[in-house]
Amino acid sequence: MRKLALLLSTICLAVSVSAVDNAYHFSIDQTKTPDHKLSVEVTPPQLNETQVIYSLPKMVPGTYSIYDFGRFVEDFKAFDQKGSPLQVTHIDTNSWRIQNANTLGKITYRVRDTYHASKTDNPIFEPAGSDFQPDTCFVLNFHTMIGYFRGHTRLYYELNIKHAPNFYGSTSLVDRDNSETQDQYIVPNYNEVVDNPVMYTVPDTAHLKIGESDVLVSVFSPGKTATAAGIAKGIDTLLQAQGKYLGGKLPVPQYSFLIYLSDHDGLTGGYGALEHSYGSMYYLIDGTDEKLASTVRNVASHEFFHIMTPLNIHSEEIANFDFDNAKMSEHLWLYEGSTEYHAHSVQVRYGLISPEEYLSAIRQEMNEAQFAFNDSLSFTELSLGALDKYKDQYANVYAKGALISLCLDLKLIKDSEGKYRLMDLINDLAKTYGKDKAFKDTELFDKIYSLTKPDIKDFIENCIIGNKPLPFKEVLEYAGVNYTKVKTESSYSFGGFGVGYNQETQRLIVGSLQNLNAFGRKMGYQEGDEILSVNGKKLTAGDFSPFRAQWLKTVKDGDKFKMVVLRKAPNGKLKKKTLQAKVFKAETHNYNLLSFAKDPTAEQLKIRKAWLEAGNN
Repeated sequence: MRKLALLLSTICLAVSVSAVDNAYHFSIDQTKTPDHKLSVEVTPPQLNETQVIYSLPKMVPGTYSIYDFGRFVEDFKAFDQKGSPLQVTHIDTNSWRIQNANTLGKITYRVRDTYHASKTDNPIFEPAGSDFQPDTCFVLNFHTMIGYFRGHTRLYYELNIKHAPNFYGSTSLVDRDNSETQDQYIVPNYNEVVDNPVMYTVPDTAHLKIGESDVLVSVFSPGKTATAAGIAKGIDTLLQAQGKYLGGKLPVPQYSFLIYLSDHDGLTGGYGALEHSYGSMYYLIDGTDEKLASTVRNVASHEFFHIMTPLNIHSEEIANFDFDNAKMSEHLWLYEGSTEYHAHSVQVRYGLISPEEYLSAIRQEMNEAQFAFNDSLSFTELSLGALDKYKDQYANVYAKGALISLCLDLKLIKDSEGKYRLMDLINDLAKTYGKDKAFKDTELFDKIYSLTKPDIKDFIENCIIGNKPLPFKEVLEYAGVNYTKVKTESSYSFGGFGVGYNQETQRLIVGSLQNLNAFGRKMGYQEGDEILSVNGKKLTAGDFSPFRAQWLKTVKDGDKFKMVVLRKAPNGKLKKKTLQAKVFKAETHNYNLLSFAKDPTAEQLKIRKAWLEAGNN
């Protein structure tokens, strides 16, 4: 079986042996994994320092969480070139100081996988973690097991991985070893080591062609109920639409979907994916191809668009990522917000969802931004403080971040009379910068101002840098969409609480109680309750709204309604609590109502077509 030469095909073919002589050489043996642990051996590059610090990352790009991957390392040892032990000091969670480093011959240590860690010990979001299962599957996110000497992240890495003969490593890297039991990857620097996970399992792969680009789909299904061919078929229409949305040609020659399916909830209780420059790593619950189709499609729609941002448009903070002390960029509205916006926009433009379904998705984002988060917080300030001060506000990048792009798109379409959209602006920025040219964080807005009209500058200064409300009524009216901020009526509901999200536990929570109605008070919600199930069904961020919509179609007075939550007790511990009541209609404030005007003007119709229909730009 031939591996797809995804990320580094041209680079690796051009690399000579002498070019990687002064490189890191890592050896990992997957055939010996007692207690979910792998042994790692490192032959270091030539070092002139007498003292060096070897580290694993504190955090990695795309996660926006501090994980301290060094805590999974044990029995760390260093030896000189004659095999004698060198003095090692474990100076912090992620780092080891090695004395007499100019004589260093090798380092050895063991690393535990993250999927089997303690549930109470800051669990790793599964797509960023690792799993060592000798008979079934290995998920290798290299940042969980491979480190670097501080100040030496730009050297080449040679990764040698021994594996079972029936296992295949799906990845964006190129295997330079023809052995059936050993793979060798040569990577230009540590950033690209982190950017390229590998999933080893008995192979189940499929291939798609999107424009001129090759796409690999690799699946591990413990129940063997899902297949790569089935999932590839389920996302093919979406990917073809995304290729057209991006102009018919992807900015990458190849891409890989690594999809790990589990037969149980992970430690975080959540699911999803982590984007990479030339692929994405998924952690989802196992099921049939048909049941997984919608979930994979929704997640893939977002992750795939990251090939534009931040791959081709990114700041110096991302290009020169500091794995020890990461600095945030102020542009999460672009990296995550615009990506989420395009994930929905492509679906309506190419007929995968109806315009009415699209408005429903926009309304959901409006309500989430308004009630689950601080809607008056400057978005650049949120971005800069996403790791600490505003950590609890981070998930708003997927709600208000997308709405910022909605407003920008409609403003650009109106200014250009339908000839220039947000995607055109992003393409122009990609031409200016690109994968190998980062922008200064404080200069991006000036570049955008130079490409657009003055009202875009006003919008950015007021609504992204500043904290003024997004002008929904104004911009939606451009396209003949009616917007009503609030309407009061008597209706069924879950109680009127704002739905929030706990980034650490990956659970939905009861957010703001500001608009709690009589039924909500009867249920006894408390702010911060973590939602485990509703009427016996476990709910996640992806299926909460569809479940509620289906419930509203059949509910009637007197029906039993039960929600199981985790609530913080006075001693600080979370305890399971069941909230229940009989359903009744209550006066409810319905916010952010959207509908298409029945008789749009010719100008509104032109803008609407440019916004919602393919081929209208």
